[in-house]
Amino acid sequence: MKSGERLKEGFRFFSIFLLMAVSIPAAFAADEPYPNRPINVILNMAPGSLMDNHARILGERLGELLGQPFLRIHKPGGGGSLAASFVAKSKPDGYTLLTGTSTTNILIPLVKKVDYTMDDLYPLGIYARAPHYLIVKADAPWKTFQEFIEDARARPGQLKIASYGKQTYGDFVIEDLNKKAGIKLVQLPTKGCAEAVSLLLGGNVDADVCTSSVGQLEAGTVRILALSDESRSELFPNVKTFKEWGYPVSFFGLFSLCAPAKTPQPILNKLSNAMQEVFKRHGQQIREELRRLENVAFFCDSAQSIQEFKKSYEEAYRVGKELGYIQ
Repeated sequence: MKSGERLKEGFRFFSIFLLMAVSIPAAFAADEPYPNRPINVILNMAPGSLMDNHARILGERLGELLGQPFLRIHKPGGGGSLAASFVAKSKPDGYTLLTGTSTTNILIPLVKKVDYTMDDLYPLGIYARAPHYLIVKADAPWKTFQEFIEDARARPGQLKIASYGKQTYGDFVIEDLNKKAGIKLVQLPTKGCAEAVSLLLGGNVDADVCTSSVGQLEAGTVRILALSDESRSELFPNVKTFKEWGYPVSFFGLFSLCAPAKTPQPILNKLSNAMQEVFKRHGQQIREELRRLENVAFFCDSAQSIQEFKKSYEEAYRVGKELGYIQ
C-alpha cells in the first residue's frame, strides 16, 4: 500500500470507529449477560512493570464493578507488538483485552512489519498520558532549555542524548527537535528508560528523552529542562513545554484498554461504560496512584479516545515519513 493510501486508510478507520463510539449509551448496561467468567488483560511488559501496575489499578476496580476478576497475563516482546498482535487476533468476545498504548496501537504498525494494524484494536477509553521529558543531571551546566539549545547550536554533533530506542516516540521527539531547533543532537538509542537514565547518570550522555525519570527526579539526581506534550504536566507545572520554548514538538504516550475491533458492540459498550463508571467512583484514587508512576490520569470516553489516537497517528505519520521509516 502506498503511503498516501495508507494515510487515507487510517483516516477511514478512525471515522468508522468514531461512528461506533458515539452510539455508546450513557447509562451503564447492567442487564447484559456479559461477563460471566474472568477477563484476561494482556500486558506487553513483565510483572512489576509500569503496565502491570496500570492493569492492577484499573483491573481491580473494573472487576469489582463487573463482578468478574481481571487477570493480568504477561506477553512481553517485540516492543509491545507481541501482546497487541495476540489480542488483535484473539476471539472477539470481550474476554481478552489489551493495555494498549499509542506505541502498540499507532507507531509499531506504522514503522514495522507486524501482523496487525491499528484498526484491529478498539480503544475502550484512554485513562492516562505520559509526556516525554528532556532530562539532564542535577549538576548540568544548562539551567534552562534555551541554554541547552544554544549550546547544541554552538557545538553541532557534540552533545549526546539517549532515547529508549530507534523508531520509538523518544526517537521521534529527538529528531523532530533537531529539525525544528536547527541543531544536531547525537542520539544513543537504548533498550528502555532505565538504561537511558543510567547512561545519563554515568556521564555517557549529556541528556536523555524519556517518559519517566525512573525515580531519579525524587532522588534529586536529575532535572527536567522541558517536556513534549500539548500543555504543561500537572506533575511538573513549572516545566515549560517544547512549544512554549518556541519548538512545537508534541509527542506523548497515551494509555487505553483495548478490545479486538470485531467485538460485538453491546460488549464494547459495557466495557466502555464500565471505564467511565470506574473513573466517576475512583477518579481521585486512580489519579494519585498513576501520579506515583509519573503518569497523568487523563480519562477520555471511546469517542474522545478515537480522536486522540487519530491526532497521534497523524503526527507519527508525518515524522515517520520525514525520517524515512514509512515507505
